[in-house]
Amino acid sequence: MRDQPSESTPVGVFDATDTGITADQPLVEPFDEDLWLDRLARRVGFGGLSRRLPGDIPPSYLFAVILVGTIVPTVNIYAYFAGDPVVYIENPLFVLQPLCLVGGVFGARSLRRRYHRVTQEMKIEERTDDPGPLIDVVPTWLPWLLFGAALLQISARVWALGGFSAIYRDGGLTMVVGWGILNPLWSALAVQFVAVYLAIEIIAPWRLYRSDIGVDFLDPEGLGGLRPIGELVKHAYYYMVAGLIAFALVVYGPIVSAASWGPTATTSIVFTVIWLGTVATVAFAVFILHQFMREEKRRELHRLDHVLRETIDNPWDIKHYDVNEETRALVDELRRRTETVSATREYPATFSIWSQLLISIVLPKAVQLVLARI
Repeated sequence: MRDQPSESTPVGVFDATDTGITADQPLVEPFDEDLWLDRLARRVGFGGLSRRLPGDIPPSYLFAVILVGTIVPTVNIYAYFAGDPVVYIENPLFVLQPLCLVGGVFGARSLRRRYHRVTQEMKIEERTDDPGPLIDVVPTWLPWLLFGAALLQISARVWALGGFSAIYRDGGLTMVVGWGILNPLWSALAVQFVAVYLAIEIIAPWRLYRSDIGVDFLDPEGLGGLRPIGELVKHAYYYMVAGLIAFALVVYGPIVSAASWGPTATTSIVFTVIWLGTVATVAFAVFILHQFMREEKRRELHRLDHVLRETIDNPWDIKHYDVNEETRALVDELRRRTETVSATREYPATFSIWSQLLISIVLPKAVQLVLARI
């Protein structure tokens, strides 16, 4: 039997306790699953270190911080005393590279944790018969594919430079260690972020589009319940914008003491290709979300219109159509539902959303062009 309202709660006033929700009950379950880099770090011993330290620190954090914090100073100190080129002396802004690599590891988990929160807010498990593809959004093969591609690119670059013997002759042991050890390690750090980013920008919108989840037309924000994933798409792209700006500062920054570290035509091409690639990912995500809402909205409007026209007399003649008393309540309800569906905005629907996207798209290229002319 339902509890009677307490004396302190006026009759007719919503009481959260009626729904079983308490004030201290979390609305979103915490995300504590391992990512690809966590599993990789556990295999090389960082799992044990993670268990010994307080605070439940993910192994990937320890992997990134310890490797970057020990290897980078060690290699560059050796290079300095060995008389080899020290990139941080030649270009102090190069310090942004290890900082971005470590930040990318933290960013990957932050984005994956936020996507977990998105699935909770959108009630994915309650709205589809097959929630698995939308919940486990990062395929296990994707990081390995990206890592393999990175190793192939490094191998091709070493071959183009004449092999490790030529690299040793021109740059010393430091350059050999850099190409043979450091670059693969840094690739592992970068791959984790790129995999999560691609999952959010490409895989998640596409799987949502192909799913039976539908659009939440009762969303009080009037965005079909897609605001959480739409905001995440923008948020993930902001990470890439920050990375591209850091890339531009490293390559085109004014603090360069040796011409050999200056930008080349190839560097400009690489930057433009990466920039266009990131623009393509966010454009794909926005387009798919827009198409998803557009198709679902029109499908529901056509369904409501079909039911309405079968309910009234002379449905195709505005001058003579008639509503029977027996069906008037149904017609009024159908019209209310039609108005609700029609009022749902198709993402991205507001000027602020469009302006944020356009500014974030233009900003990295603008920074590069400005720095290139300094």
